[in-house]
Amino acid sequence: MANKSKEAERQNKALQNILEGKPVEKDYVQVGYEGKQEDLGGKTRKSELTDIMSEVRMPWFCPKCQKTMKKKLDDKFWRMMGHCFDCQVEFENELRVKGEFDNWAENKMLENQVSQLKDLEQSIDDFEKTGGKKEWFNNVGVNTPMLESDKWEMGEKEFEKTISEARDFIREKREIVEKAKQQLTGA
Repeated sequence: MANKSKEAERQNKALQNILEGKPVEKDYVQVGYEGKQEDLGGKTRKSELTDIMSEVRMPWFCPKCQKTMKKKLDDKFWRMMGHCFDCQVEFENELRVKGEFDNWAENKMLENQVSQLKDLEQSIDDFEKTGGKKEWFNNVGVNTPMLESDKWEMGEKEFEKTISEARDFIREKREIVEKAKQQLTGA
């Protein structure tokens, strides 16, 4: 009870009254302003981003075990798996006990490889749109700023060769991943 502010004194007095069993009296007046109120028929106003942000933002408590999620690993596993790190450890432990962990891990790795191949294919599509030509602008000069332009150009035959080699590479890797998936599922 060493605080000197008026708010702290009021809180200390209220706590003292609670401890002594006396009723807490409100000895101040609070003034506020309420803006224009819209009648939405019982609904609350909601932004378009509210649902999106609620999906992205990590909750305070894990949806499975209701423990607080305050570790860095909890944040990582919330984004990847939708639950805390402890739940993931428990899930993987259950898979190991059942003898299904190796299949799960293999499947996870194959999914990651498929995702990486999709990213590669998308970057090749983006590269193909450039036509083998690119121009960069650099700001140079200290006292008198100037804009320097760097142009990069690839020969048309070399460009087509690079694109076809990259697509063949992705096709090969995709076939390998598909074969591995079929072996894993036994189909």
